[in-house]
Amino acid sequence: MSSWARTLSRLDAFSKVDSTYQARSSSGGFLSVVVLAAMLLMVASELRDFLRYRQTHEFAVDADMQQTLQVNFAMTVAMSCALMRVDVLDASGTRRNLDRGISMQSVSRRRTFAATHGGRTDKLNDIADMHVHDIIAEAGRSRRVPGVHDKSVAKINKLDDAACRIEGSAAINKVAGLFHITAHGHGYGGAYVPSHLMNFTHYIDELSFGPLYPSLDNPLDNTLHMADDHVAAFRYFISVVPTTYIDASAHRLSTSQYAVKQYYKPHADLSDLDGKPPGIFLEYSFEPIAVTVREHRGSVVAFAVRLCAAVSGLFVAVGIAHWLLT
Repeated sequence: MSSWARTLSRLDAFSKVDSTYQARSSSGGFLSVVVLAAMLLMVASELRDFLRYRQTHEFAVDADMQQTLQVNFAMTVAMSCALMRVDVLDASGTRRNLDRGISMQSVSRRRTFAATHGGRTDKLNDIADMHVHDIIAEAGRSRRVPGVHDKSVAKINKLDDAACRIEGSAAINKVAGLFHITAHGHGYGGAYVPSHLMNFTHYIDELSFGPLYPSLDNPLDNTLHMADDHVAAFRYFISVVPTTYIDASAHRLSTSQYAVKQYYKPHADLSDLDGKPPGIFLEYSFEPIAVTVREHRGSVVAFAVRLCAAVSGLFVAVGIAHWLLT
């Protein structure tokens, strides 16, 4: 053995016991099996913890100075397009009719709502349980969320079979406002629509704020709301929050999420004296807080350190236990 090798051997912190002085026992074999099983469990636990995504939420005052925001909508209302109007009214005093800037297509009411099962749908969508990388991946897809409507134009033979498919996007001021669908002559001037022709049963395919991501679910997407009376009023109170999602790969998605509360009034006041005629009313407001949702996972170095510490600690603990027992 060279002098260099002899020097290294004197520095050996892992001295070996000669095999002549080693003795094997059944208790030692049992503890070895226990150590192996426990080690596999610990490795699996550490690996699962390493692969798990974690999310942190950061809140800050919304510093975006943009004055307008895009609202995207696609819904089908169970009455003729010729009988209703779509308007936006906000706290700045802006009042705008959207009938000419959006698509209003006549479809068959029976064919449109044939896939539904009746009754008002109160359960809303929830994306809180989705991982950030899943949300960003869904936003990148271009498919339209399927609804119950038939996109082909159906021939309408009778007025009581008419429904209206309303779809489009509009720029709204970033102040509290009211997006609403009402019958002509109710809430605004113009020809008066008799109550027996009104039916505000509706199916919402899409309602979102900000850039349009058709594959990303929102609370009101794909929900059915049934009217029990011709003069029913549906009110939705929506709080919009600017949100940025950042996944573990640093991919970023800027959008706006919202929370919504529903109120249903089966018999609205036809006199319009209370300002709440029959119709569909989406009252929106913007929160002054911006939310950033970050997704991250533990580093490989931290995973290796924790794994080594767990395994070595297990060996030491079992060795001490075996020494005490024997």
